[in-house]
Amino acid sequence: MSQKDDRAFLRKFSGIIAGLIVVTAIIVALAFSLKGTPEPDANPSQQRLMEERITPVAGVRAGAEGRAELATAESQAAAASEQSSKTSLSGEQVYQSVCVTCHAAGVAGAPIPGSEAMSQRLADKGLDGLVDSALNGLNVMPPKGGRPDLSDEEIRAAVEYMQK
Repeated sequence: MSQKDDRAFLRKFSGIIAGLIVVTAIIVALAFSLKGTPEPDANPSQQRLMEERITPVAGVRAGAEGRAELATAESQAAAASEQSSKTSLSGEQVYQSVCVTCHAAGVAGAPIPGSEAMSQRLADKGLDGLVDSALNGLNVMPPKGGRPDLSDEEIRAAVEYMQK
């Protein structure tokens, strides 16, 4: 190849590159002109859900204002726990809302109330042993059946209900 051929190649190659740059610039300018401003979300429930997702998990509490807010939160929590202790669930209510999911069908070896397996476990462990298993969890059953808000008395009532 001669120098003449090299110069001709470089001119053609440079022309192609310059043309591609111009086309790219035109496409970018066209995209920006068509973009416009985004319309606000027409669905208010979607807007509320988005705001909930980006809300900080916790805030900073400092000084006297923070102590007052913390005291208010603690008193509300105490009132809620007092209210929940007043409305304790019966054994049947606990069984129907928590235990029935696994125990009615015998999921993962959960004994079915009234079955021979349930009677055998009662004979082996006794009522206190079964209550202890329900409180602390056993095999795949989580402690308190996955409801840590239930009191020990409610769990005992549910175990007693299952023995009937």
